[in-house]
Amino acid sequence: MHKGSRLSPTQLRRALEDLDNLWRALYVHAITTTLLVRAADTARSHSLRAYDAVHLAGALSLVAGESLRFACWDKELRSAAQENSFALVPEQL
Repeated sequence: MHKGSRLSPTQLRRALEDLDNLWRALYVHAITTTLLVRAADTARSHSLRAYDAVHLAGALSLVAGESLRFACWDKELRSAAQENSFALVPEQL
């Protein structure tokens, strides 16, 4: 059963299949003590909120020589990501 009957059973099945496919395509990065310590440092050095600091710290821990694009719509987080040499998505707000 689906809430509000906004989707037909067929639409719901397709949506769940799409979600499954998207999930398999993601690289899931675990929250560790090391990541949280880095997030705390990032929050202090860039004056970020906790969630934004975790977002940036996670990206920084993955970067190791790779060229990653950083997606966000928060001005402070975008500025911090740009200071850390990330290409931004979208390029402009």
